[in-house]
This record gives sequence, C-alpha cells and structure tokens, in this order.
Amino acid sequence: MKVVQVLPRLHGGGVERGTIEIAGYLKQLGHEAIVISEGGPLVKELTALGVVHVKKSVGTKSLRAVRGLWELKNYLTTARPDIVHSRSRLPGWLCYLAIKMLPKEIRPRFVTSVHGLHSLSRYSSIVAKGDRIEVVSIAAQRYLLDNYKNVDLARVRLIHRGVDTTEFNPSVEPSSDWIQEWSRWGQEHQANDSPVVSIIGRISRLKGHHDFLEVIESLHEKSVPAIGLIIGGVSKEHNKLHKELQDKVQKSETLRSSVHFLGHRADVRELMSVSDVVVSLSDTPEAFGRTVLEALSLGVTVVGYDHGGVGELLRTLFPAGAVPVGNTQVAADRIKDLLSRKHPIEPHEMTLQSMRDKTIAMYEELLC
Repeated sequence: MKVVQVLPRLHGGGVERGTIEIAGYLKQLGHEAIVISEGGPLVKELTALGVVHVKKSVGTKSLRAVRGLWELKNYLTTARPDIVHSRSRLPGWLCYLAIKMLPKEIRPRFVTSVHGLHSLSRYSSIVAKGDRIEVVSIAAQRYLLDNYKNVDLARVRLIHRGVDTTEFNPSVEPSSDWIQEWSRWGQEHQANDSPVVSIIGRISRLKGHHDFLEVIESLHEKSVPAIGLIIGGVSKEHNKLHKELQDKVQKSETLRSSVHFLGHRADVRELMSVSDVVVSLSDTPEAFGRTVLEALSLGVTVVGYDHGGVGELLRTLFPAGAVPVGNTQVAADRIKDLLSRKHPIEPHEMTLQSMRDKTIAMYEELLC
C-alpha cells in the first residue's frame, strides 16, 4: 500500500505530529509512506524514520497554489499512490482537483480529516468530500454532520488522537539532569515554592493567552503565588500578539515577576510533568485538545474551557477541570480549589497505537 499524506508545512503542532506518527507506522508495517508539504523543521524527524518527504507548493494561499496544483497532479501521475490523505483545507482542494484531473484508472482514493471546527464556507466544505472522512472527536463528528448534510455517516470514521502511553503516563519522571536544571531555573526566578500553571501551544489569538494572564493575576489576588509558564513558539503572523502579551506582562508588577515566556521547547513533556496545572483557554472551540490528553495521561491536573473537543475530554476524563468559556475568575477559583485537593483522573483508551491501527484499517478498507 502506498499512502501520500499532504499538509501545508511541517512545523510544530498536532496535525504535523499525527502525520509523522502515521507515516512512521506505515513504514514500520512495510508500506510505502510519503509526505508532501512546503517543508519545515520536522522534515528531519520524518526522514529519519525512512519516510520520503516531497516539497511542493501546497501550503500558501496565493498564485503559488496554482503551480502547486500542477506539481501535485504531475507527481500523482508518476507516483500512483493508492491513498491520498489531505490533512488541511488548502492541500485538500489541491488534492481533490489534482485527482479529478487524473485518468480514472489511476485515481487514488481520497481521505480528508476534520482536525478543526472551521468557519462554514465553500472553502471549508472540502473536508466533506473524502471517500473516507476522519474525525478526531465526537465534537468534530457533530460539526461535520450538522453542517454538511450531504455527508453519509458510512463515510465517517471516528479516530481520536492518541498519546504514546510509554511516554505519557503517571510514572514518567524527568531525568535527574533535567530536574537539576529545572531546580536551578526555579532558584534563579524565585519560583521553587510556587505552584506552576502552564499554557502550552503556539502563540496565537485562538489559544487564549490574554485569558491566561488574567487567570495568573486572579490567582495572585486570591493569595496563590502562581508561576505562569507560556510554552510555545511564535510564528511570523503572530509577532504582534507576542508583543502585546509581553507589554501586558511588563506593565503589571504581578505578571512581570511571575510569567515567563519559554518559547518553542523540545522538553514539553517534562515541563508538563512538573506543572501543577495545565490550562486550555481557547475562546474558539477546538476539535480535540492533544495537550489536554497528554497532561491528563501524565496525571497532571487540567483546567479548560468547556466547549469543543477540550470540553469533551474534560467531561469524560476530568469533569472537575471544565469551566465556563471566557470566565477567567471561575478558572482561577477552580485552579485554587484543585491545588488544595486532588480529583481522580479517569483512565482512557485514546492511545497512539489505537489511533495508528484505526487509521491503517481505514486505508485498507478503501482498497478492498
């Protein structure tokens, strides 16, 4: 079986991570795995798994996309994959049109994914055009079926994002070297005795970083001297937001001494594991919430807005962590309460292996 996955770029993020995980598993099973994107820092990780990366103009909304369509059509004509799996909307349209341009006898089967609860438009409707449509949560499935009436449920496959239980479980501990480095950081920032509250993800207006700063201020007002960690890189289009957040921190004596921008990190798991609370404060509902699942799998308390995939995860695994959308005061109160008493985290079966197996089964059933 030859499978081509297509996405805009290979920077950090849940979609990129899932693409690599599936490509690596295909290779492990003896299949041919190819990823098409405009490139990025994760290409090195992908190719280290023996997966072929092909650079094409599939991620930029401009006239370059027209070139990308012809590049893609020519590539598919030569490569003749069995499956083309689009992981994003622009690549989805390019794949869909390129496949239509091929002779019927060599057309691959087309798979789309609902990774996000997109605004409704003709542009977004590409997610409904797959021979199989992967949805990453019940929230994503509801979004799809409620908004695209032409979708037959028989084409839809619910495949939750999964965590590697060898990497994310309550017994995981950072290395002694890492702990020493963390302890030095804490001494330098006078943070060793303070509860750590972290927000994880690339800085963007969708992720709720302004709400995070309000939550940290509220905690200090409630006599909880929390340290706030902002863990995640900044893309060029969000430099203005990054500056806004930095200015807000500098103007507040409380935030200036308690909030730290850590940028893109390779040790996110370790930072999660030493956090007392991880928060998810996106004001726009997300389709899933991978970092929420990872943190809960480590046994770390999570507080998040009760909507979309994040709300679904919290209601299922950690109901005490679900708070009303946009209410930073309730979020701060809930964090204070959870710091004083533990609530159980429910076990789950949303594992990396389950995700891989269900994805391969979806591909194979298309070829029967």
